[in-house]
Amino acid sequence: MMVIVQYQRKSGKLIGIDRYTDDEQDASLQRLEELDTNNHDPDVEIVRLGSTSEAMMARTHSKYFSDYAMSDLRAAAATNQPAG
Repeated sequence: MMVIVQYQRKSGKLIGIDRYTDDEQDASLQRLEELDTNNHDPDVEIVRLGSTSEAMMARTHSKYFSDYAMSDLRAAAATNQPAG
């Protein structure tokens, strides 16, 4: 599995996450390029991560997957609104 995270350094929160299966590697690389090209905010990290599971990524890259970092995305999903 792969994810692309958009992480705002100042707030310490995710502003976007895209999930991909191993079969979607090309699509994930295309999305990464699109996000990177359109990102003009030096405070926003755009990172592509891969692992056997999201739980493993949460252990190895905890700053992106902490309850705090994901809180805005979870709240937005609960209300069906975009994060940020």
